[in-house]
Amino acid sequence: MKIKKQYATDSVVTDAERGREVQSEIDSFLRAVQSYPDRFAREPYLSFQQHLSSIVIATHTDEDPRH
Repeated sequence: MKIKKQYATDSVVTDAERGREVQSEIDSFLRAVQSYPDRFAREPYLSFQQHLSSIVIATHTDEDPRH
């Protein structure tokens, strides 16, 4: 019985793509750190995690042409 080999070429991420993804995550985190004090002053019940999430979502929406 022969086994059919399937290669997941579509899901392979190159080092360069992963590097861009990691850099984007770092940039989002740094933007959140820099902007959190001002936003917290306006919204004192906002957690840093909520603020970071809003920045990450906005960043991905801006970068993804499908949105």
